[in-house]
Amino acid sequence: MSAASRPSPERAILGVARSRFVWTLAAIAAAASLLSWLFLQADAIDTRAHQEYSRELRLLRQADAELNAAILASRIGLQTDFDTIVAAVAALEGIIDRLDHIPAFLPMEDHLRVHDEIAGFRAALAHKTRRIDLFKRENAVLRNSLAFLPLATDAVVGDPNASIAYTRPVGIFVRGVVTHAHNGDMDLGRQLALRLGDLENHIDSLQGPERDRLRNVLLHGRVVLERKPAVDTLTREILAIPTASLGETLNLSYALGYERASRHAHNYRTVLYVLALALAGYLALAMLRVGRTSHALAQANRDLEERIDALHRAQNDLNLYATVFTNAAEGMTITDGEARIVAVNPAFTQITGYALDDIAGRTPAVLGSGRQDKTYYREMWATLAREGQWQGEIWNRRSNGEVYPEWLSITAVFSADGSPAHYIGIFSDITERKAAEARIHHLAHHDPLTNLPNRILLQDRLEQAILQSRRNRRHAAVLFIDLDRFKLINDTLGHEVGDGLLIQVANRCLGEVRETDTVARQGGDEFVIVLPVLDHPQDAATVARKLVSELGKPYRLGPHELTVTASIGIAVYPDDGRNASVLLRNADAAMYGAKSDGRNGFQFYSTDLNTASLGELLLENQLRGALDRRELLLYYQPKVSAASGRVTGAEALLRWQHPELGLLSPGRFVPAAEEAGLIVPIGEWVLRTACRQLREWLDGGLEPVCVAVNLSAQQFAHQDIVGLVQKVLEETGLPPALLELELTETMLMRDVEHTTEVLGKLRALGVRLAIDDFGTGYSSLAYLKRFDVHVLKIDRSFVNDIRSDGADGTIAAAVIALAHSLGQEVVAEGVETECQRDFLARHRCDLFQGYLFGRPMTAEDFAGQIGAVAHG
Repeated sequence: MSAASRPSPERAILGVARSRFVWTLAAIAAAASLLSWLFLQADAIDTRAHQEYSRELRLLRQADAELNAAILASRIGLQTDFDTIVAAVAALEGIIDRLDHIPAFLPMEDHLRVHDEIAGFRAALAHKTRRIDLFKRENAVLRNSLAFLPLATDAVVGDPNASIAYTRPVGIFVRGVVTHAHNGDMDLGRQLALRLGDLENHIDSLQGPERDRLRNVLLHGRVVLERKPAVDTLTREILAIPTASLGETLNLSYALGYERASRHAHNYRTVLYVLALALAGYLALAMLRVGRTSHALAQANRDLEERIDALHRAQNDLNLYATVFTNAAEGMTITDGEARIVAVNPAFTQITGYALDDIAGRTPAVLGSGRQDKTYYREMWATLAREGQWQGEIWNRRSNGEVYPEWLSITAVFSADGSPAHYIGIFSDITERKAAEARIHHLAHHDPLTNLPNRILLQDRLEQAILQSRRNRRHAAVLFIDLDRFKLINDTLGHEVGDGLLIQVANRCLGEVRETDTVARQGGDEFVIVLPVLDHPQDAATVARKLVSELGKPYRLGPHELTVTASIGIAVYPDDGRNASVLLRNADAAMYGAKSDGRNGFQFYSTDLNTASLGELLLENQLRGALDRRELLLYYQPKVSAASGRVTGAEALLRWQHPELGLLSPGRFVPAAEEAGLIVPIGEWVLRTACRQLREWLDGGLEPVCVAVNLSAQQFAHQDIVGLVQKVLEETGLPPALLELELTETMLMRDVEHTTEVLGKLRALGVRLAIDDFGTGYSSLAYLKRFDVHVLKIDRSFVNDIRSDGADGTIAAAVIALAHSLGQEVVAEGVETECQRDFLARHRCDLFQGYLFGRPMTAEDFAGQIGAVAHG
């Protein structure tokens, strides 16, 4: 081959063939491009942008909550202008505008989802803004009318030239309108609307300025009646707009997108790491020294990955802690070692009204109410220093000046040198719990139907009146009032009408006495009025005459207009008695004397009235031989399980088969038995008979059921009831758990120490214990827990309060919750309607007893009911 035909040698660059050099440069450029792209993808997340966007999301939810709070505050009158609402709406609009700038590192799918949810929130906010604008207009009109109405009414009523025949009904109407505006009673609203029409027709007969002024008052009353439902509806509509849930959904979508972007960045870092290892291996083959350097670099990269993972874990933990801190229902406060506030959560702001900007750097003393003295706080700090924590009840003050109770727990966080670095306070508002306790205490001393003092409070008031009259050497009087033929109303029109009548009677009695006088409900249709410090006994006759006249006027009860009269007995201190029990007994005797004289009148006590008890004495003498003649019977009223609907127990009820008067209920003869001292042997007979009957049912193969037996106060106080129960159980061989003993609150409270001892012995025998008619006697939560009974029986008066819409069942629901919190079973007696049953079942009442499930029946009839499903 000639030299001309041979290929020319390839040019070398830096000692490397040109083609290889070019490929090497291309490979280096490609590797550099790939590594640069991987580095960019691995570091695509902008932490600052993420933090700012997360902050805007938190501000969005907070601003929405503040807007709802401002709407409620404006509606109930806590705010007199709409500046807060306008500011909150503006804040929300500004935040949603800033949220439109979605961080670029989100994946496209998440970016679009967040964008769509922002648009949905914006639409909901626009709808909410329109409803808020309508709310401001409607609420402004309502406020103006409410502000003008009392002033215009006072001007009309105070006009000496105005006719009271027109101004008085208008004044009563306006007071009803103002009451309706504050409590929102729908029934009252409808009544006021009807009354408004009547008043407008009534004043049309007037002429001149007086008619115009009255019309103006009624016009503003109409505005209140018409605008209040509209404003309430707008308030509910605004609060129902789901901006809160949309904000939470938006936050969740962004969090998911951020998590996905983080995962992508992590994957790119992993690829980058693999490539780095490959490059390190390649370089290791090329140059040993560079290989060692690459190995060190790889190790540093692994350390960096671990630190990144640790940072991620720390960030997740911080997010979790922040979520707990932000969303906790309890208020939380964090202070430094000098007790200066450094952080509070939204619940703190909601409860106290203070935001962090208001109190940052200040001590919790800014919340002080002044209820606790300096000694209290010194002991608190001393406990914190000694034990590192403290908890207890404390009274604080909200930013609006309202004082409220809270349960506070403080924990000290110590630094390495043992000095306190921070204090963490967690508290909850216990206003509602305190109110419930106060309500139960009120129930212990007041009649639940009429809200008048009950027997316990009456006894105290009467003794105080006697002491006052004795000190001033004046007279005092007791008026014992009984409604004539009230039982006929209950039997023919029902207990609901009867209860309504009793409420109106109570109100009329209150209207006829002085503020220093006491009107109490003795029970049933009996009322007692105590008149302290009278100059002359005839002053009591003047009051009684007014009461007879007022109580004899017609009563409007729904569709019925009834006329009921009253008989009043009067006993005067000191002529007719020098202590409370004698005065009450003599006033009662005088009342029966008034009834004997034809009713609808009053009579002073005299010794001749004692002959009126002759009939009761005859009944008492006949009762003495009733046990020997086997005239006493036991009937059994079923108790039905709320869970299964099956008959699982009964209450043994005493009856007297009188040879002349027929079957008598306990109310007819038990009082006579108690006064004659016969109740102890009768009670022992009831206990033995009930246990023997239970033993017969067990021997007959019937399903075991628990039977309740009532104990009288005399049995519990004077008889060895523990020994009697133990003896009867041994005689009959009855399992103790099948016997339940019912006692009243008043009976238990007569001698607390004796009661606690006897109840403990009875529990040791294994029998069940129940408090009957709970809520009508001397209720005490402390003693209730101390007595440790198994069952609470809700009094039928509370069950009767439950209407078809569940209204007025608050007391029954509270008793059920209270009993369950103490681990006690609840029996509701007097259940007569399905709505009462359903309401009690919803509140987890355990057992029902009442005519809806069965009337008291003989032992033979009840045996057929044991274990069966009751229909009610």
